Amino acid sequence: MNRILILILSSLVAACSNSPAVHAKPSAPVEIEYSVPKNVEAGSEVTTVIRFVAKSNLQNLSVSASSYSGLELISGGSLAEFTDLQGGDIREIEVKISLLDEVGYLSVFATTTNALGNVRTKSIAVRYGKASDATINKMQSKGLVKDSKGQKLILMPGEAR
Repeated sequence: MNRILILILSSLVAACSNSPAVHAKPSAPVEIEYSVPKNVEAGSEVTTVIRFVAKSNLQNLSVSASSYSGLELISGGSLAEFTDLQGGDIREIEVKISLLDEVGYLSVFATTTNALGNVRTKSIAVRYGKASDATINKMQSKGLVKDSKGQKLILMPGEAR
């Protein structure tokens, strides 16, 4: 009987607690901000300033950028190190890219180290360009189709990233 009472009480305490039951993997305590012109076309060269805003005190912030798909990194993006940042401090890097396709991506990485030596990383993909109407139409669902064996397939629409 006592075991049941203890189980019920512990369940009630857990239910009333403000802490979430599931914890997500934390990312680096840094915000990554940027702005990209809307009308970037293939063959264009664009300079982008990427800002890193510390959300807490950091012993070290390492940042870099690399071309991923559809673009070439002309300048910037190499590893940059910043030390002794306070919460709210801002650091910037400048990258210049050349868009090779109608859509291209730049991968941006930020790795932080706090005073206790805890290391966390955050990454984002910066999109340049816009998919053409022809590309978007190719990705639209054609409804019900049959494969080479005659089995019915339902194609789902895609979305340009």
